[in-house]
Amino acid sequence: MSALVDLLNYGQSYWLDNLARKKITSGELKKRVSEQGLRGITSNPSIFHKSITGSTDYDDQIKQLVIKGLTPQQVYDALTIKDVQDACDILRPVYDSSGGADGFVSLEVSPYLARDTNGSVNEARRLYKLVDRLNCLIKIPGTKEGVPAIEQLLYEGININVTLLFSIERYAEVAKAYIYAVKRRVAEGKPVNKIISVASFFLSRIDVLTDQLLSQYIIPGEEQKTIMPQLLFGKAGIASAQLAYQRFKELFGSAEWKGLESKGAHVQRPLWASTGNKDPLYSDVRYVECLIGNNTVNTLPDETIDAFADHGKLEKDAIENDVDGATRIFNDIKKTGIDIDAVTWELEHDGIRKFVEPYDQLMAALAEKRAKMLEGLIANQGISYDTLKKEIETVYTSTDEKQVGTRLYHKDPYLWKTDLEQAKMIIENMGWIILPDDFNQVTEKLTSFSLQVKEEGYKYAVLLGMGGSSLCSEVARETFGTADGFLELLVLDNTDPAAIIEIEKQIDIEKTLFIVATKSGGTKETLSFFRYFYDQLDKKGNKKTGDNFVAITDAESPLVKIASDYKFREIFINPPGIGGRYSVLSDFGLLPMALMGIDIKLIMNSARQMKVSCDATIPSAYNPGLSLGLILGICQRHGRDKVTFILSESINSFGYWVEQLLAESTGKEGKGLIPVNGEAPGNPVDYGKDRVFVHMYLSADDNAADEQKLKALEAAGHPVIRISMPDKIALGGEYYRWEIAAAVAGMVLGINPFNQPNVEESKKNTNNILEDWKKDGNFKKSEPIFNNEDFSIYGSGAIKELNNKEYEQTDKFINAFTALAQPGDYIAFLPYFMLTHERAEIMQAWRMEVRDKLKTATTLLNGPRYLHSTGQLHKGGPDSGLYILLVHNEDSDLSIPGEKFGFATLHEAQSLGDFRSLDDKGRRVIRINLGDNIDKGLKKLWNSIKVSNKIQHAE
Repeated sequence: MSALVDLLNYGQSYWLDNLARKKITSGELKKRVSEQGLRGITSNPSIFHKSITGSTDYDDQIKQLVIKGLTPQQVYDALTIKDVQDACDILRPVYDSSGGADGFVSLEVSPYLARDTNGSVNEARRLYKLVDRLNCLIKIPGTKEGVPAIEQLLYEGININVTLLFSIERYAEVAKAYIYAVKRRVAEGKPVNKIISVASFFLSRIDVLTDQLLSQYIIPGEEQKTIMPQLLFGKAGIASAQLAYQRFKELFGSAEWKGLESKGAHVQRPLWASTGNKDPLYSDVRYVECLIGNNTVNTLPDETIDAFADHGKLEKDAIENDVDGATRIFNDIKKTGIDIDAVTWELEHDGIRKFVEPYDQLMAALAEKRAKMLEGLIANQGISYDTLKKEIETVYTSTDEKQVGTRLYHKDPYLWKTDLEQAKMIIENMGWIILPDDFNQVTEKLTSFSLQVKEEGYKYAVLLGMGGSSLCSEVARETFGTADGFLELLVLDNTDPAAIIEIEKQIDIEKTLFIVATKSGGTKETLSFFRYFYDQLDKKGNKKTGDNFVAITDAESPLVKIASDYKFREIFINPPGIGGRYSVLSDFGLLPMALMGIDIKLIMNSARQMKVSCDATIPSAYNPGLSLGLILGICQRHGRDKVTFILSESINSFGYWVEQLLAESTGKEGKGLIPVNGEAPGNPVDYGKDRVFVHMYLSADDNAADEQKLKALEAAGHPVIRISMPDKIALGGEYYRWEIAAAVAGMVLGINPFNQPNVEESKKNTNNILEDWKKDGNFKKSEPIFNNEDFSIYGSGAIKELNNKEYEQTDKFINAFTALAQPGDYIAFLPYFMLTHERAEIMQAWRMEVRDKLKTATTLLNGPRYLHSTGQLHKGGPDSGLYILLVHNEDSDLSIPGEKFGFATLHEAQSLGDFRSLDDKGRRVIRINLGDNIDKGLKKLWNSIKVSNKIQHAE
């Protein structure tokens, strides 16, 4: 070890290029410092990746951090900072004895910040503060963008190890930045005796790339008239160090520097890095023996330290040997045709990449460790890609290179659109992404309110809303039910008078809290519901009718004034930037849950855990939200746009919400993911090649039959996504997972997932139809294209071919319509009436009959609810839908206070407006009037279709 110890006498400190916890806990590091002359330690993502993933030394701490809910990035910070702190403490005697010039431990900023000046500054400040040790160096790459960060941080008193230097020119920039930082401090009267920096030149990498290029210029057997490339092998790295050292002496030997030195300033020492020999043809100590010089540092890996201790030779100022020869080497390399500037540029970029890769691998490894440690406590996602596997893996790589995760959480609108107006809109609608953070104040307020209402004797809560304001509550109602003593939740999102009457039958109106929920504050249906129930309560002579109402809306929406005027009990102002379908983890979703007695803090904890799982630093392949969105987007590109949900019994209602999220987020610009909810799983023969299957389940449910079907579908080549949930509370995390996935899928599709450009069309048509009704007292309707004593059927212009044929029976006409479906199409059943259990069974049987007969995907959506959700997909998505609207003759009505029309008129206008919107878009649509009696008409229609299909099967 004498050679190592004696290096200091030759003006050089040697540092260890390897920081691992085992070296600290075993006493090895302390021994190296006290007995073997070690003067410092460096670290980087590659070193930490090997250390953390190559041992179990960190597992106990990782588990503690994971249980606390830390992200992989936060876990990484905690692990590395502890190692750096402990190493700093061991090296503190060196720091003290050297007057603060040596004894340092380096910690690197994220490699993703190599081109980010401000990001590097902020990260360096954060890390330096967390480590809280005087002998800590923060490592920042010496890129063009890094240089101003380095200067600013040194000026602030944060000591810097400048890393990834390859060119003399860039080294000079870095040295000047250091000198200027010192000058600034001196000019302001600040001390400079504690300002320390080293500039790290990466040597073996220079040789590896230069030698590869030189080998291409060798022509065996041919006489070389000028330069022989083979004679330059292994020369570039050491020559670079020699020339950099000469530049160092020039800069720090100037009169200007001597003046600063007199104020106590230390020189910025050159540090030789990447000194492990990578070519066995060369000496294993070549990057040590040749580079000994005054005021230098050499960082050595373990094997090089051992080699030098064994047979290294010391020579004073060895780096000064044949400096002219170093210049000739560079000139000769250029004469061969190699652009040395291009070489150093490539090395800088490749050097960043070589730190990014292990950093990503470490984040992935920590994500996997976290998932394993929380097994049974958080949801687990698995994806079988079939033939798409290779493409998906390429997409994962591309996504990571483009930093999609980081950009998503920074609300970068250019992930989706470059148009400035859309970009502004996107930014304004991404408030949902941070909802799982710091939710305690919100949940405490909502929980306290729910307890107050409960104590006052309220028994029921009725959610008055549409689409995103109501579907999450419907999921909560069906999934969790009401806790003992809390309010029974009912959801009203149907303008059918029968639906309103059904709600009234189930409640004691004076003991009911009505939740008026509308983001915009102007949703016609919601405000009509409010006026109706307010009027009903007011008629009972209640002096404080407003006490039975609360509002959930955005700030400054019209509902705020309405709620104030009517003296609502409470107005809940939702956080800004949250679209309706992304609002489930805000007041819109949480207040109804709290009133039911659901522990919304646990719901939000689940969402928080999922946010951790989807953290920006986790590579796509290991990131459940990103990977799910990517696979859905790629499947759509391959024609697999029917996202078919198979949900276990306990969470079956989740399909209502996710159906809306995907359809409204992606169904635009002629593209879209088509959610298929409620189709019972079939056999491979029942499906075309347009499916991707999603199996979400609780392990406690009986999923054997579904899994058997899925394995057969998987074997037949269909992509299958499996999401296993530990309990119902995990739905909190699922809401967040699917919101991330919808946003990412929108990126792949190239659409804006946060707008709904076609939703207004049906609203506008409805309003126009109502205006006509006000004038004429009736609706203007076209002639039916099929009519008999039982049914009238109206058709859009897109099915003109059916107009030219005679159909004696209803079933023949309907079968002719559904037969228009081509491979890749889907058929949407759209009943505009309250779906009772019996009616739903008939509709379900009908859609399954169609699926099995035509191998076509089907959806079942209740109108007018779907106008605020999947209606966007129907108008703005691909022209692959066939739409069957089912209506009836409205025989009773309920008045809407303040309007000339009642709910029956509004309800019919909505169905007519929807039909007109679909027709205007050139969609294939029929509108079937079932007559005066829904149940009688629906049964008769289904029986005729069923009998007709049986006859066809028999034939």
